[in-house]
Amino acid sequence: MKPEHARLIENTESVCPVCLQVIDAQVVQQEGNVYIKKCCPDHGPITSYIWPDVEHYLWMNSFRLPFSRPSSRTENNQGCPHDCGLCNRHLRHSTLVEIEVTHRCNLHCPVCFMAAGTTLPDPTLQELEAMYLAIYAQCGPQVGLQLTGGEPTVRSDLLEIIQLGRRIGFLAMEINTNGILIAKDPGYLENLVNAGITGIYLQFDGLTPEPYLHLRGKDLLATKLAAIQKCREAGIQVVLAATLIPDINHDQIGKILDFALQNVDVVAGVALQPAFSSGRFEIDYKKGYGMGDVIFQLSEQSAGLIQPKDMWPLGCSHPLCSCGTQLINNGNNFEPITRHITLEEYKQGFNPNSPQGSIFADLLAAKNIDTKNSLSVIVMNYMDAMSLDLKRLQECSMTVTMKDGRLIPFCAYQLTNLYGRRLHPAWGMETHNEVSRVR
Repeated sequence: MKPEHARLIENTESVCPVCLQVIDAQVVQQEGNVYIKKCCPDHGPITSYIWPDVEHYLWMNSFRLPFSRPSSRTENNQGCPHDCGLCNRHLRHSTLVEIEVTHRCNLHCPVCFMAAGTTLPDPTLQELEAMYLAIYAQCGPQVGLQLTGGEPTVRSDLLEIIQLGRRIGFLAMEINTNGILIAKDPGYLENLVNAGITGIYLQFDGLTPEPYLHLRGKDLLATKLAAIQKCREAGIQVVLAATLIPDINHDQIGKILDFALQNVDVVAGVALQPAFSSGRFEIDYKKGYGMGDVIFQLSEQSAGLIQPKDMWPLGCSHPLCSCGTQLINNGNNFEPITRHITLEEYKQGFNPNSPQGSIFADLLAAKNIDTKNSLSVIVMNYMDAMSLDLKRLQECSMTVTMKDGRLIPFCAYQLTNLYGRRLHPAWGMETHNEVSRVR
């Protein structure tokens, strides 16, 4: 039987993974899968797999909710993604803003998209204050703020950084951490909480040692469990963030979900993040892997607790960039809230001006449903130079703060070509052509 010819789904724009120049691209379906095809005049054609099921891809992409545009800070000269900051082509305001407080780290993970283990300088408190003020002016006090790195806890003045953000007026501040210092240093987490941190975003790659040996270079399972217990004792919620790679820990999705449900008193959410190639990525796998794959694996490994169409696109970004549901306890077991609301209710309940884009939380509050013992489950769908779709990028609501106060969409900020050259420089880099060695 001859292979099925590719059929066009839509036209878009992408970048060449070698030179990072913007080129035309086509999203196509073939043999039941979805691909993005493009051809650079200088470096030739390339095809990248992006979704395992055409019908499901089209269903997800059909979710269209209203949006609120951000204030523009960058002129549109070279065009997206080169003029990020945000330019006047960007469609959605930021709901989560990251600040890289350091590029240093106490690990050297084989997969890493943040700068770590380098000599790049940390931003000073004065520079961080300027960044806080720029975020506050653009996004307001209720936007979700995440302190990241590198590993934020390697900074000896992290408490001062948190206190500074709270004094300026931010209401929601979380730490993106590997949890090592939280687990090992008595009283450290309590100090973070007293300084004003409101959540812990914990790297959590599985329930056996093997994923940590592959992804983090050492067995960290006991450390992760100790850090979670410290969060329980300190009375602060934790989100388990799993970096997923086929043949390493893709089979841990169900175990992570079960663990979260058993510890729902302290675990507020699970964030499943299929890995993408950016910066240092030392693990090779042949086929693409993204949100669609994780959704179907989640359904299989949860024994149907979460079906593929229980995971709905989060309205704060492009429908193919993130999805989720909220598992609520009906008294006997957990079930997805998406089985108890209609699409019309979802649209009506979505507030495009919500600072944190928390549509499920808003809906639950409106229905007077207790969220104390509920669990948020989300899947992220980051893009790299192979899979980048500028239509998606222009609806990004997860941004990274630059030294001058500009907000860069996450996937644009982390974008590197096949050889590690960044499109946008990280802290301490003088030109775009320097190579970042990243976590």
